[in-house]
Amino acid sequence: MLKFIPKLAQHTIRFTVVSIFILATVVTAVIAISLQYHFSKNMATESASQLFSLSSQKTQEHLQSLDQRAKNITRMFAKFGDLVEGNKVSNSVGPVFSEVLKSSSDFYAVYIGFGNGDLYELINLDASPLIRAQVDASVSDRWLIIEVNGEASNRKRVFSYLNEDFTVRIAREEYSDYDASVRLWYLNAKMGEVYKTAPYMFQNLQAPGQTYSAKIPGSDAVLAVDIALSSVDQYLTNQGAAQHGNRDKEVYLFQKSGEIISSNQGNITKTADIKVNKIALSDKQKQLIANTPPLKVSNETDWAPMDFSVSGQPRGYSIEMLSLVSQMTGLTFEYTNGFTWLELVKEFESKSLDLLQPVFKTEENNQRGIFSKTFINLPFTIITQKNVDKISKLSQLQGKDLAITQGWSNTKTLKQHFPTINIIEYPSSKAMLTAVAQGEVFAGFDNEVIFRYTQQQFFIKNIQYHSDINFYPADLKNSLHFMLHESQTELMAIINLAIDNISEKQKNSLKAKWFTQNKKNTKQGVVPYVELIALADNAPLHGKLVPLVINDIESFIYLTPINLSETEFLAIIVPRETIWAPSAAKVKLSIIITTICLLLVLPVSWIFSSPIVKPIKLLALENEKIKNRKYEEVDLVKSNIKEIDDLASSLVEMSVAIKDHELKQQELMDSFIQLIAQTIDDKSAYTGGHCNRVPELGLMLVNEVVKDNSTFKDFSFKSNDEYREFKISAWLHDCGKIITPEHIVDKGSKLESIYNRIHEVRMRFEVLWRDAEVNYYQALIEKPEQQKKLGQLLTEQQRQLTQDFAFVANANVGGEFMAEDKVEQLHLIAQQTWQRHFDDTLGLSPVEELHLAKQNEQQGDQQQTDVQSKILPVTEQLLTDKAEHIIKRDNPVDFDEKLAIKMSAPEHQANLGELYNLSVSRGTLTAEDRYIINEHIIGTIKMLEQLPFPPELANVPRFASTHHETLIGTGYPRQLTAEELTVPERVLVIADIFEALTAADRPYKKAKPLSVSINILHKFALDQHIDIDLFELFLTSGIYLTYANKYMRSEQIDEVDITKYLRV
Repeated sequence: MLKFIPKLAQHTIRFTVVSIFILATVVTAVIAISLQYHFSKNMATESASQLFSLSSQKTQEHLQSLDQRAKNITRMFAKFGDLVEGNKVSNSVGPVFSEVLKSSSDFYAVYIGFGNGDLYELINLDASPLIRAQVDASVSDRWLIIEVNGEASNRKRVFSYLNEDFTVRIAREEYSDYDASVRLWYLNAKMGEVYKTAPYMFQNLQAPGQTYSAKIPGSDAVLAVDIALSSVDQYLTNQGAAQHGNRDKEVYLFQKSGEIISSNQGNITKTADIKVNKIALSDKQKQLIANTPPLKVSNETDWAPMDFSVSGQPRGYSIEMLSLVSQMTGLTFEYTNGFTWLELVKEFESKSLDLLQPVFKTEENNQRGIFSKTFINLPFTIITQKNVDKISKLSQLQGKDLAITQGWSNTKTLKQHFPTINIIEYPSSKAMLTAVAQGEVFAGFDNEVIFRYTQQQFFIKNIQYHSDINFYPADLKNSLHFMLHESQTELMAIINLAIDNISEKQKNSLKAKWFTQNKKNTKQGVVPYVELIALADNAPLHGKLVPLVINDIESFIYLTPINLSETEFLAIIVPRETIWAPSAAKVKLSIIITTICLLLVLPVSWIFSSPIVKPIKLLALENEKIKNRKYEEVDLVKSNIKEIDDLASSLVEMSVAIKDHELKQQELMDSFIQLIAQTIDDKSAYTGGHCNRVPELGLMLVNEVVKDNSTFKDFSFKSNDEYREFKISAWLHDCGKIITPEHIVDKGSKLESIYNRIHEVRMRFEVLWRDAEVNYYQALIEKPEQQKKLGQLLTEQQRQLTQDFAFVANANVGGEFMAEDKVEQLHLIAQQTWQRHFDDTLGLSPVEELHLAKQNEQQGDQQQTDVQSKILPVTEQLLTDKAEHIIKRDNPVDFDEKLAIKMSAPEHQANLGELYNLSVSRGTLTAEDRYIINEHIIGTIKMLEQLPFPPELANVPRFASTHHETLIGTGYPRQLTAEELTVPERVLVIADIFEALTAADRPYKKAKPLSVSINILHKFALDQHIDIDLFELFLTSGIYLTYANKYMRSEQIDEVDITKYLRV
């Protein structure tokens, strides 16, 4: 192995100008742009934090200012007792109130309520776009005065529409049972102190808002100021639009527990889009509907998803059911909320409400009014903490704490039938769930959809549901109904008619909206992200921009309290990309500009790189020549750069060294191949010099084929590699014989295996010869007078034995064809018996013992055989086929499909049966022996396919394994046809056959004369076993004679008239 010692470099190859320029530019640009992007993101984040802080501060100031102004105005006006005169307002109230409303568009209305239920209200029509549409005001109207007064059936509500100058444009009146004295803002008003309601539905506007109220001294009158929540929503919406646009940002004003006060998201849930048709009504019913004013309907605040309110706006399944009833009948509904359930019941009992909903059928409710038909059934459930055993009966809660909703219709029934259950009332479903989850009570009881909806709303964990509860002995109805007063039976008939006409599909649409989990509509009235509630409890993060992942979107959350008690919070949620988008845009622009500049200078840098690039490309071309082994074509590339010039010189030197090394490898490989061939020839005298002579003959013939200008003019070796490929194939054509058993190759007689078993047979004849003599002498002793007759019998027996053995011995040689009559004679001879006095299972080799055991195991008579082997002597036939003569295969014969081998294998690996072998019709080989001989070609294929031949020798396994194929597909191992055999393969077929015919060193046959060999070869050509064109070229070129003179004995070489073998 040569050892290359590199020279010390006089000059090093440095980066060219272009690479330095590009690398420096790219690195500088990447660093600069990365720093720009990093600092831009930080600046954007800090700017957003400052902006959100300013926004929250402004929002806080705006809400506090709004709250304070409303309180101040309420407190200030409440001090003026001269605003009222008895149960009426003074004449100056209208203009005074209008000046207040003009000063702030956030104020929706100012009004005064009296103890007798009368009301005077001034509404600012410019406070919200919703107001004009709600009260049917025109564009020219500026103010609306609503007055409610009168007694019982004469009670009326008057609407007066005024312009800017307080001139009445038009007035209208309608019946009204509105009673200001029962409203929360009236009932809770105090002297000298301002009362502020929670968000509720304004009766006149039917829109949510909040009311500030205070008592007027010296009277039973209460002054109130209304603020519509739509103004707060609009403010938050404007705040959202002012920062980063309003596309992605969400702004929420919410309580610490999660309930939304206001948001820029508007009305998140719309009424279900369900198409309904008007139902057929009688004229009387139509007239009744026309004469019926809007029905006042109860609306709970927190019984979601059935009946609840979001910032004062009615929501829920029952609300939408009533909406369908309204669309189908024409009845109109006005909702009243802001009360507890018990307060709503009292309002209904006092007839301040027309319709109470939704209600269960209980004895107590039955006394209050009339029920509608069932509009839904809601199964009850019991909730506990997780890992509590299954509860199937309400009676299982005896002695335990059970939470229920305060004022629930079924409370009385539960206490009556389960007095030992400690029932604890909670103000809401949320309070119940929290109490159960925290272990304050053992269980909670309500409808399952209520619990599940509320649990998901407020992100409450550690809850387990127990359904299918047995309430015995209590009879709890889970059907829900609408309730009217007993005097409203005709209206109830209309509502029931509408309920009957609501289809199952429409009901399922409502259920899908309100009862399906993990939907957006299940987040009604609370913030939609649990992260906001968690941040509200984390004071150190208040007022900071917190990065969080919201709904798989990386976002920033800014949250801050807006009141001193930290019970109300403002949250701003913005996707991170929205804040970073300007920075990303700048970076993108920088990258584009840098890329353009780089592209503009590339042509110049290209020119600068030519001194290095050009010679390197030329070196690559020279290297390609070496790769393709065209060593003589490698040229020296000149270059002014010393390193490249040295590299070019070393490349030339390397090509010379590789060529020399390759030649030596080829010589070594050829030597190994010829050594293998010689080894195979030396292995058996039967193969003689076959493996050495076939390549010689094949090369002689293929050289003539290449020189031929007629039949084979289109054939040639395109390179020396292809010629070498053929040569190696010829040398390796019988390499598989190295694994062929020698006793099969050398099998010169039929009974030969490792040795010639004719000697065993002869010994049996010897035994019969001795038996005949023994029988003669025994008979002679008994009958001496018959000596002559007995002698003749002995002579005849021995003569017959001599003939029979001669026949068997002659059959064993295999020199003659075994006809059927000879086979029959063989079987007759075999029927003779002889006595075996010794155990034939003794003295066996381990292999023979294993084989005998397998045979006995397969026959299933191992025990019987062992017994019989001990009973001696044994009578056996002279010739026999025994079971132990059969050698089965250890593994089935299975060839890889890619080898395309189509040889059929005999059933057994070997059959040593004496009669079976002696009955072989021609030669000495059985079918099993012949397969083993032919199997050498499979060995050739497997051996050569495993060798990693280079691409130029890829066809060696194929060429070396096809010399036993014929042109008609009767050969082996692949049964190829003429279309599949190439010229080199056909050449090796002729070389292999001719060498075998003329070989004089085969001990099993006499050498054939040249003329006989040519004649046999001609028959093969006519039978399409070999290519007739190659056969004729073989004759006309004189190769047959050249080969004969070199390798055949002189006595074999006789006269051959080749003309009789050539086609005309």
